[in-house]
Amino acid sequence: MNFKALEEKKEVHLLNRESLRVNGVLKMHSLDSNIFDFDTSLGRMKVEGKNLEMQSLDIDKGILVIKGYVNKIIYLDKQKEKESFLGKIFK
Repeated sequence: MNFKALEEKKEVHLLNRESLRVNGVLKMHSLDSNIFDFDTSLGRMKVEGKNLEMQSLDIDKGILVIKGYVNKIIYLDKQKEKESFLGKIFK
């Protein structure tokens, strides 16, 4: 793992909702033409859209480029997910 990449500023760059570049990518969990799910140094991220495809992925540099029509970019917060789940149980 490139520790210098972890110290740099993290960016999510979306151009015309058709090209997305994310740095700080650590691990890819799943992907298909509608959803990309991966870990970044700032937390888990999910990208949703249509006709999504991975243009490039360089885990050593932490860079992911996705082409297609992007509808949503979401950071998933594990703590909030746990609270929400527990909140539903104890209602």
